[in-house]
Amino acid sequence: MNEKITLQIDSGIYLKGKIRFEEIINSIKSNPKIEEVGSILTFTGIVRKSSEDGRLVNGLIIDSYEELANKTIGRICSDILKEEGIIDLRIIHLIGEFSISEDLVYVVVASAHRKEGFQALSTAVERYKKELSVWKKELYLDSEPKWIH
Repeated sequence: MNEKITLQIDSGIYLKGKIRFEEIINSIKSNPKIEEVGSILTFTGIVRKSSEDGRLVNGLIIDSYEELANKTIGRICSDILKEEGIIDLRIIHLIGEFSISEDLVYVVVASAHRKEGFQALSTAVERYKKELSVWKKELYLDSEPKWIH
């Protein structure tokens, strides 16, 4: 007997390396309402090589006030899940030290139709960027590191 075991992945803050994107998708697909889903939409935020002020970045250190960040993520998810056609949602933000092009955040929306899914995805990304208690320390090639929000 070859049973597939799916981990339930909850939205929240996770240490880099403790969770894989595929596990998030599988967790969404294990939702009892999966038969109502017509689209699974994703956003992956990654480390880019330049800061907002144009300096070259060598990497990032991400930290958070986890208790508050997890509450905020929970509130964002709860609000968006009330919207028509949104079946499931995960916001996963990673913390730790990251190199250029490494994944930092995953937002996954399961929706009945793509239109409301894209809207929910955009709303989730904008809200976590604005509301989440997560801090970035940019590591530069040519100057001292700097903490930014």
